[in-house]
Amino acid sequence: MATSKRERQRANREAKLAAEKKVMRKQSLFQRSKRIAVWVVVGIVLLVIANLIWGGSDDTSAAALTMLLG
Repeated sequence: MATSKRERQRANREAKLAAEKKVMRKQSLFQRSKRIAVWVVVGIVLLVIANLIWGGSDDTSAAALTMLLG
């Protein structure tokens, strides 16, 4: 039969392990969230760059200039 001291030690060990698991879970969630946020920002930046490079222009001045010269 376990003594009260051993029971306290066992309970404290279990509480410590539970607290460590909780901290590890929070850190893991934070790291995953940070990684997702970085990829979202990279995706947005790439979309903006692609739009600047290949995006359509509503500028009709080129067409008007062609009509005047042509």
